[in-house]
Amino acid sequence: MVSREDGKYVIWAVYFDRNVSRRDGRRVPEKLAVENPSIDKIFQIAKELDLNPVIEKDARHPSRPWRKDGRILVDKKDKKEKLIRKIAEKLA
Repeated sequence: MVSREDGKYVIWAVYFDRNVSRRDGRRVPEKLAVENPSIDKIFQIAKELDLNPVIEKDARHPSRPWRKDGRILVDKKDKKEKLIRKIAEKLA
């Protein structure tokens, strides 16, 4: 489990999934969302943004425990929503 003291945000692939509603976990506007976002692609973008990402491929989003979508841990270099938006803009 990641704690506040770790200095990391958790970024889930579901945040960028066009097929998921905001209510179910998408965090970006539909125009920036993509179908079936790849955790590896998100990891590469986070690396390009110099966020020192750490990938956890077997992680399961709490609202989707039946899927191993994975998650990325990134440094807290800005507000979480800004970082998510930057990743989404490069992903789209």
